[in-house]
Amino acid sequence: MKNIKLILLLIILLGTACSPTGKRHPAWKDMPVVARMETVNGHPLTVASLDLLKDTMNLPLSALVEELQIVRLENREEALVEPGYVCMSDNYMLVVNWKTPCKLFRKDGTFVCKVGNIGLGTDEYKWIYDVQIDEKNGRIYLLQQGTREILSYNLEGKYEGSIPLHLPHPKMYVPKGVFQVDVEKNRVAVLSLPFSYLPNMAWVQDLEGNLCMSIPPRHLKLKPNFSNEIVFRKEIGQWSFHVSPFFELRKDTLYLWNLQDADPVPYFTLDFGEKPICLHNYRELPLYFYGRVATSKQMTEDSYMSDQERYFIIDKETLKGGFCRIYNDWMCDEPIEMLTDFGGYYTENILPGALLERIEGFLKECPEGDTPRKQRLLELKATIDRNDNNYIIYGKHRTRK
Repeated sequence: MKNIKLILLLIILLGTACSPTGKRHPAWKDMPVVARMETVNGHPLTVASLDLLKDTMNLPLSALVEELQIVRLENREEALVEPGYVCMSDNYMLVVNWKTPCKLFRKDGTFVCKVGNIGLGTDEYKWIYDVQIDEKNGRIYLLQQGTREILSYNLEGKYEGSIPLHLPHPKMYVPKGVFQVDVEKNRVAVLSLPFSYLPNMAWVQDLEGNLCMSIPPRHLKLKPNFSNEIVFRKEIGQWSFHVSPFFELRKDTLYLWNLQDADPVPYFTLDFGEKPICLHNYRELPLYFYGRVATSKQMTEDSYMSDQERYFIIDKETLKGGFCRIYNDWMCDEPIEMLTDFGGYYTENILPGALLERIEGFLKECPEGDTPRKQRLLELKATIDRNDNNYIIYGKHRTRK
């Protein structure tokens, strides 16, 4: 009961920080049109010009995400989590990390269970790349990196078996992949990094591993390298995805895949013009295209990282946009490094000490006249203990009303 009261207080504190609406933020008004519509094989393709992405737009998070909620996860020892990403469903959130087992919580922060264990056993895992919470059928599905199966657990965290993936050779595996299990239709859709040894980049199979349809990698084929990623957004029966290479830079697109169709179709791309192609990725949000451009920086003889990152956002309807700086106006106006989207939600998993430091930093620099928010943050600060479990901040991405 104490935790529920705390959550309600935190929701009130954040929810009253401003009064966001479903309308576009005024910052969009003066932004230029930076994209054009083309048609490729009968399908519309949005093409943005890198040369036109000049202005940097300051966008509050409230313009993109519905009312934020902040939840303190239950604090008993078995519930403790590390920083990692969060998968949301109607009533649950699953915290995924590479050091500890996945842990399931209710949306009020109540701990439900740990899901399986870290290890190499039949019911264990090490590097989870994609997850699915199927509340209707009481299942949690996990897909590891470098695997031949999807692991299945019940909502008590107990192992219920696995779904074999359709791979034509016993030495083949899915390096990094995303999936969607549909129990009612006896169907599993899978999208893998298109490594050169795989005959298919994507396929639909039944729960026993029998192939229904497949898509070869064709021009998307990559040399095996785990620096590559899949950037994706999944809806029921339709995905958008971008295969984002780190070393094999090339002109490419965000794709839209209706899981009933044989081929994904180009959906969004960036025209680099005369500029050299740099590191980049694209993703879809309900109302926007959102992406990143960056350079690579060599750290050691064998390691590289991205550098000089810049994010851009483009309104699907008006084709206006630019580079963007998104800041959390509900809390401390701190810039958000990347606008996440897991299951239609913006999420953040934050250590209590880091949250306190954010609040304390804002209170020191609090603008004159911002007394109401300062008071709200003081009240929020008083509820946080550095020995707490992590806090989860989340809010649904806005859709057009």
